[in-house]
Amino acid sequence: MKFFCPICNENAKRIFISKHKKSIYECKNKNCGHFFTPPHKENQGIVPRFENIETLSDKSLSEFGERNERLLNLFTNKLDKKDYPINFLDYGAGVAHVSRTFKQVLGAKANIYCLEANPACLNLYEKYGLTQILTLNELNKKIDFVFMIEVIEHIEDPIVAMRQIIPYLNTNGLLFLSTPMGSRIENKTNAYDTPSHLHFFTKKSLNLMLKKWGFSEITYK
Repeated sequence: MKFFCPICNENAKRIFISKHKKSIYECKNKNCGHFFTPPHKENQGIVPRFENIETLSDKSLSEFGERNERLLNLFTNKLDKKDYPINFLDYGAGVAHVSRTFKQVLGAKANIYCLEANPACLNLYEKYGLTQILTLNELNKKIDFVFMIEVIEHIEDPIVAMRQIIPYLNTNGLLFLSTPMGSRIENKTNAYDTPSHLHFFTKKSLNLMLKKWGFSEITYK
């Protein structure tokens, strides 16, 4: 069976079987080189949550709170925002420790929308002053800043998903994303450690995706 790269649609070849028994494919296009695993079941990208979700959120907040504050400083320094509130979209919010930190610091200066597909996280966000949404259609404000922290690798079709965000962004809206980079050698990255990861980006494939979304390319340093 032939598989095609989900970023550039070129042919891909299987290069190894991961520790989680997933077939890992590499795009043959030298200007892309994306790595991916074809999903073999519905909602494969959703992370199973077996712990109490509030306990897990508290634990993550304790572990990453200081780092989250540094992220917030980075974000607010990048925004050309003359008035408040700032409208954030936490895309793939998970246990929402990032959004909880932002809300604790900014309070009424921020409206934070949490978009999450995992039903385990239902009814978590509003307890912390966050607004839960299940679809982008529920947004009632233009978004100033979208952040996707270790999320894009879980989305089956990231290009389609992100194109849907563009109409909801303010004219000067910004996007922040983080994702583990793919490699031809499994133990050179932690990208293959999580069973729910579907995509393993290269620098080239990430920039190809950003261009298709209508965003600027990243200059790597």
